Amino acid sequence: MKKRKLSKAILAAAMVTGLSGGATVAMAQTSTTTLTLYTDGDVNVQDLWEQDLIPLYEKSHPNIKINVVFDAHGVDSTSVQDKIIAAEKAGKNSGYDILDSGIVPTLATANMLQKLNPTEVPNMSHVDPALLKQTNDEGLPYRGSSVVLAYNSAEVKNPPKTLNALLAWIKANPGKFTYNTPSTGGSGDDFVMAVVNSKVPKQDQAKLITSSSKSLESTWTPGLNLLKSLGPDIYRHGYYANGNTGTLNLLANGSIWVAPVWSDMALSALQDKQLPSTIKLIQLTPPFAGGPADMGVVKNSPNKQAAYAFLNWLLTPQAQTIVVNKMNGYPGVEWKYVPKSVQQKFSAIAKSYATGWSSFYGADLDQAWQSTVAAQSN
Repeated sequence: MKKRKLSKAILAAAMVTGLSGGATVAMAQTSTTTLTLYTDGDVNVQDLWEQDLIPLYEKSHPNIKINVVFDAHGVDSTSVQDKIIAAEKAGKNSGYDILDSGIVPTLATANMLQKLNPTEVPNMSHVDPALLKQTNDEGLPYRGSSVVLAYNSAEVKNPPKTLNALLAWIKANPGKFTYNTPSTGGSGDDFVMAVVNSKVPKQDQAKLITSSSKSLESTWTPGLNLLKSLGPDIYRHGYYANGNTGTLNLLANGSIWVAPVWSDMALSALQDKQLPSTIKLIQLTPPFAGGPADMGVVKNSPNKQAAYAFLNWLLTPQAQTIVVNKMNGYPGVEWKYVPKSVQQKFSAIAKSYATGWSSFYGADLDQAWQSTVAAQSN
C-alpha cells in the first residue's frame, strides 16, 4: 500500500510533535473544516466531548469545527455501522469522519476504517502497541478502564496483591467477599475469567484471547471447580451481586470488605461520596483485564488530515489529563506519558491491564459459570 504524501506544513508539524507529546499537527488551511464525530455511551461521554475537549480544541484551532452526533447508549450504533459499511462498499461518503464507539473494533476487523500510523498521528507512538494490534492499527485508544480490587482499609490492613493471595484471603475471611454474576457486569465477568484462566494450560491462555475454538472450553473445568469451591466463603454463603453497581453497594454499606470493581465506576463513586473514603483500590499482579475506548477514522472521510490532527491532539498530555480526570479512567497513552501529578493521583492503579478473552467465549463462559458455580447456591 502506497503511503499518503503529506504537505510540507503538515510534515514539519509532525516532526516537531514527534515524541514531545505537547504540540499538535498544524493544518495548512484558511477555510473552515467541519469534522463529524459519532459517539455513543452515557451522558458523561457526551459531556467530555461537548463541554471539555471540543471547546478547547476549537479555541486553539479556529479553522476546525467539530459536530457531535451523540447516540445515547448506542441505540442506533448498528444502523450507523451498516451505513458506514454500505458507503465504503459504494465508494461514497457516509457523513461521518471520526468514531468514538463500540463499533470501532467491529469495523476495524472488517477493514472498514483507515489504518493509522505515526507519520500522520505522531503521538500514537505513545500508545501500548498491544492495544493497537487488537484493531490492526485502525482503532486508536484515547481512554480506558480496567477491573481492580477494592477493599475497606478500615477492616483490611494488608490487602491481597496477587490472585492467589486473594483466593486465600477469601477462604480466611468467609462472608466478606463477593462479585457480581458474570452475565450482569464486567467486573464479575473479569474475576471469573481471571480465576478460570489461572488454571488453563499456559500454551492455551493466549489462544483464548485471539481464537474462536469451542475445543478450548474444555480447559475451563479446573478454574470453574475452583470458583465453585469458594461458594461457602462468598457473602451469605453464595450470594452474587446483580451488576457492577450491586457490588459497589455492598462495599458501601459494609456488607463485604473486598470485591473486584471497575476502576472508573469506583473512582467516580468515591469522588461523589457514594463509597466511603475507607474504600481503597489496588491492581493485582498479574492485573485483571481491562479495555480501551477506541476511536477510528472512516475510510471515505473527505477530512482525513484534519481528523488525524485531532486524534494526535487527543493523545497530548493536556488532553489526556482532561480525559483521565473527567472520566476517572485510564489514559489512552501509556502512563509514563501523562503528567506526574496525574500518575501520582492514580498511583494505586496506574498500571497496565491484561487483555481479556475473545468475545466469542463470553456467552459460553457465563453459561458454564451458571451451571457449575451458581447452581450450587440455589
